[in-house]
Amino acid sequence: MTTRVLLSISHLVPTNSLKIHIAVSVRGRAFSHSHYAGLSKLTVTQTTDAPLMTSSEIWFLRAEAALRGWTDEDEESCYRNGVITSFHQNGIYQVEDYLNSERMAFDFEDTYDNGNNIEARCKVSPKWDSEADKEIKLERIITQKWIAMFPEGCEAWAEQRRTGYPRLFPVRYNHSQNGCIDTEIMVRRLNFPGTLQTEDPDQYLALVETLGDPDDGGTRLWWDVESNGLD
Repeated sequence: MTTRVLLSISHLVPTNSLKIHIAVSVRGRAFSHSHYAGLSKLTVTQTTDAPLMTSSEIWFLRAEAALRGWTDEDEESCYRNGVITSFHQNGIYQVEDYLNSERMAFDFEDTYDNGNNIEARCKVSPKWDSEADKEIKLERIITQKWIAMFPEGCEAWAEQRRTGYPRLFPVRYNHSQNGCIDTEIMVRRLNFPGTLQTEDPDQYLALVETLGDPDDGGTRLWWDVESNGLD
């Protein structure tokens, strides 16, 4: 059983400007290993407020809406306000160095098992590029939105499935049943509760019929489409 950090975020952050704490992605079952215990420190406790929608998320939504031509707002201004608001929400006010950073993702190197090493997937820096195509602009918006959503993991997962961004590291070993989950695009949904098949089989069959595909982690939901429709 091995681990791989979800995304190399530290490369995006100028020295001494921001510390980001992200949970380590566990590849396997019941994983516990002292080698990796110190790589990621959770800052969430039982008393931590659970955000429903933050102002930074709204700015990123507005940036995407402008990018898609749904509004006449300036996409770059909305994007920058999203990043700035995200920093401010965490009590950090030195933002300009980050917004002007062209630093790219580091490759992941596992100091304990080089079999986990992998080339960086994220190919965008924080700095806005007005000449980039729409897909690159969307990747930049959603990558920063994903960071800003911490610790709201479910919403961040939905955004990643909806857009494909940020580009996350895949698992090293795919142990999904009969390979039902694609290694590259990863798990798309949670199965229906296992007890439902025996407690209410009619409802279970109705749900699977509505789903339209097998009840497994590889089936996309209706809003999880392969194209971002930016053409």
